[in-house]
Amino acid sequence: MKSILIILSIILSIGYTAYYIFMKLALKTIPKNEIIVNAYVFAAIIVLLIFSKTFVTSIQKYNYNYIYVFLLACTMVFCNFFVTIACKSNINFGKIESLATVIYLPIVSLISYYIYNGSLTKKNIFGIMLVSIGSYFII
Repeated sequence: MKSILIILSIILSIGYTAYYIFMKLALKTIPKNEIIVNAYVFAAIIVLLIFSKTFVTSIQKYNYNYIYVFLLACTMVFCNFFVTIACKSNINFGKIESLATVIYLPIVSLISYYIYNGSLTKKNIFGIMLVSIGSYFII
């Protein structure tokens, strides 16, 4: 359990770092709207090449539950748009990410607890508060 947590965290941190670096490099020469459009087109091509069979079989199963997939796609575009604006700004991106962590960590924890019956112990609450306070001090 702990090893998968560490491995996933390392992979995600590498991905987030690469995302930031590639975005900053692209923003030097390409307008932000073109970056967003082309990144999603390239991503769609990559996903279709890798998961083409899954895509074909999933089309046959479309029903009203796929509204969640549509909303997920909307959320991805929305977040990517604002991350692009944040990367382009002169504000330290670490400060933006830190404040986002301060805001979203308690919200996600409470949603997980109340809506999805997740566990929330005193240790978890203390950890959330500690991370939120620590993230705030980065700002």
